[in-house]
Amino acid sequence: MREKNAEYDLTRIYQFDSMVQKHYVDCILAAKLLCWKLPSPILDIGTGAGLPGIPLKIVCPETAFILAEGRHRRIKFLREVVDALDLEGVEIYEGKIYASFSGPVNGVITRALETIPKTLSRVKHCLAPGGKAIFMKGPRCDEEVTQASRDFEGAYKVVQDLRYTIPHSTYHRRLIVFKKL
Repeated sequence: MREKNAEYDLTRIYQFDSMVQKHYVDCILAAKLLCWKLPSPILDIGTGAGLPGIPLKIVCPETAFILAEGRHRRIKFLREVVDALDLEGVEIYEGKIYASFSGPVNGVITRALETIPKTLSRVKHCLAPGGKAIFMKGPRCDEEVTQASRDFEGAYKVVQDLRYTIPHSTYHRRLIVFKKL
């Protein structure tokens, strides 16, 4: 990612240690917090440089991933990475995910994409009943959680809200999991 960043416009983080902590370690922590069990197949919406999908695929190889990305340069990068790492069970979806996306998937994951209510609305047709919508967020997302719980009462329910700090850093994060009812 660091080598191809300028060519593919992958991240605004250039310093190697920050890249490792804020991207790779943070993604892998999500799997650890979920006891290394992710729903499969899981749709990574707005994956960009393959985050969180590619690090999660490496640590949870039995999970099938759909990496959704609308920007062509990043799609090319994703193909290169999937080929270079010889990752099986990874589909690259070229385009944005709209409410018309039919799926079906048992999980959805996003990282710094949009508000929780927008994503829940976007995935209402493709996320299977009992499926999980996993949100990797910053520490101040209480309003989003409250709004989503209110707006989607009876359709989704918060089943996990985990606060954590990336090890050896001061970066506070939250992992919020909604279950589709």
